[in-house]
Amino acid sequence: MANISLTSACNRECVYCFAGAERRAGVSHMSVGTFERALDFLERSGIGEARLLGGEPTLHPEFPRLAEMAIQRGLRVRVFSNGRMPEPALRWLESHPPERVAVLINVAPGDGRQARAFERLGNRVTLGLNIHSPAFDPGFLLDLIREYNLAPSLRFGLAHPSADASNRFLHPVHYQAVGTRLAGFLTAAREAGVEPSFDCGFVPCMFPPGSLDSLGEAARDIGTRCSPVLDFLPDGQVVSCYPLGALAREPLSESETAGVLRSRFAARFAGYRKLGVFRECAVCQAPCHHGCLAAAMQRLRPAASTVSKAEPAPARRWVVPYVDQPLAFWERIESEFGPHIREVYLPLPSEVAASGRPPQPTEHLDSFLKRSRLPRAVLVNPITLPRPVEEIAPAIVEALKRLMGEFGIASATVANLLLAARIRDALPALPLAASVLMDIAQPNQAMMLKGICDTLVPASRVMRDLAALGALRAAFAGRIRLIVNEACLPGCPYRVQHFHEMGLGLARPGSLCAELLEREPWMRLTGAWVLPQHLHLLDGLADEWKLAGRVTLRDAPTYRRVLSAYVQGRALAPHEIGGGPASPLEPVEIDEEFYARTLRCGRRCHECTVCREYYDEGRSTGNLRDSKRPGGLEA
Repeated sequence: MANISLTSACNRECVYCFAGAERRAGVSHMSVGTFERALDFLERSGIGEARLLGGEPTLHPEFPRLAEMAIQRGLRVRVFSNGRMPEPALRWLESHPPERVAVLINVAPGDGRQARAFERLGNRVTLGLNIHSPAFDPGFLLDLIREYNLAPSLRFGLAHPSADASNRFLHPVHYQAVGTRLAGFLTAAREAGVEPSFDCGFVPCMFPPGSLDSLGEAARDIGTRCSPVLDFLPDGQVVSCYPLGALAREPLSESETAGVLRSRFAARFAGYRKLGVFRECAVCQAPCHHGCLAAAMQRLRPAASTVSKAEPAPARRWVVPYVDQPLAFWERIESEFGPHIREVYLPLPSEVAASGRPPQPTEHLDSFLKRSRLPRAVLVNPITLPRPVEEIAPAIVEALKRLMGEFGIASATVANLLLAARIRDALPALPLAASVLMDIAQPNQAMMLKGICDTLVPASRVMRDLAALGALRAAFAGRIRLIVNEACLPGCPYRVQHFHEMGLGLARPGSLCAELLEREPWMRLTGAWVLPQHLHLLDGLADEWKLAGRVTLRDAPTYRRVLSAYVQGRALAPHEIGGGPASPLEPVEIDEEFYARTLRCGRRCHECTVCREYYDEGRSTGNLRDSKRPGGLEA
């Protein structure tokens, strides 16, 4: 097997595309001479099929001519397409019988521009689905096969990372959630007479025990397909595969065969082969290649703190709040910010336990859960539970099972460590985050999360304390998530009661710190917030960032404006970020020198006057303007 990429041109913008580096270099088309040399390579290597890729291969201006050249040599032609084909290519494809020409079309729900290819090509078409999020729904595939009389087969692929991880890819922490969802669908597919196949990177351990027994031949590929494929680029260079393309490439030889070239690439990457996508792969004895090599190599990427200052800052990934807006709003969010969004979080849709926040509108929640392609996470986040953990945990676990099965929920954030342990025991495939409400501020507390939580959201009282955050980073082996716009005061004595009252179901509980802040308004400058223009001061201390504000960002333009500012690093003032009751209410300029000082001051407010003087100076110079806002806004 080898793939010939005819062109880097494409008429889609898939967030998971691992050929982005080739596209960013500019559109290039393979010359006829290079294509002939590639066909020579296939023939002397004993490969009987010309697999034509892109970009979108049918956009090559001479696609019919090139495809016909392969047919004339006795090769079968297989085209990997997005289905948005120009008319000349479509006419050529439908003029050849299915035994000579096959087309694999990677589909996305609701892409109406693919229907023309389905109608014209019929059973020449096999549907493919690239899975880049655990929140995928393959059910529409069977509908398409029936409606257009397509080939009764499906090809599933995992979205793998490019070498620089600049694309959206399926992180291995979500593999088991994907495997569980696929297992249920595959039963229905085989009952409908549709046979599945699996591209590279799938591993047996991602599927529930026993679920692969009924797949027959298809199951044999799972775990064994990660080896040099050989992708011929439009310029004639050859790479082991696109995800590893930036790491090694060779010119197309006039005499070598596929076996020789594969051996050379395999030897080049042999030292990484034992890594595996999971830590457990190092000791696993299963007959498995341990998943995608490119995904495994991501475990070796340096933390942001080790990146040279001469290099561009790493792209930040965001966990953002669900607000009740129509599906079109979320489709726009995905279009504008999709590569930057790790998850959209929402309260656990259940009466079993509160979310730790006031009730929110849910008019559009069902359509969001069923149809949005953004990864979803849930909050199980009351600061106090209504009943003992052992009594309430089974119902919460069942609610989470349902959400994982129906909607592919990607993770859960939990405020109670004992409850998190019970969820971990019952649902080991579900990644868990220790909520900011666990109030983890010291390294010894972080150690208590071992084996239970995959992600830590540090306490708001250390959000602006570089030394404390560094200590947590060193003590915790998982991911660190920092909240940027929750404005609670450091160590606020009213905090627990305030969150408890919010969890009681009150529509708008009052701010308990209002009287304190009326007396000492300068304390608003000490809250746990970081402005978009100051994010770089915390680089290296977080793996991902969280935007709070399911109440304050409920307005659609406000949500997009604030998210855009944080993603792009565009300056905002503290009153614009959608914080909570301790947020600054007046417009105030926060210069970087002042903010950087507050990250190293040790919070010795009882003997320091810097923030008070900064606030008073702002008042005297007119940088602050009196304004009033109702208390009780959620962080």
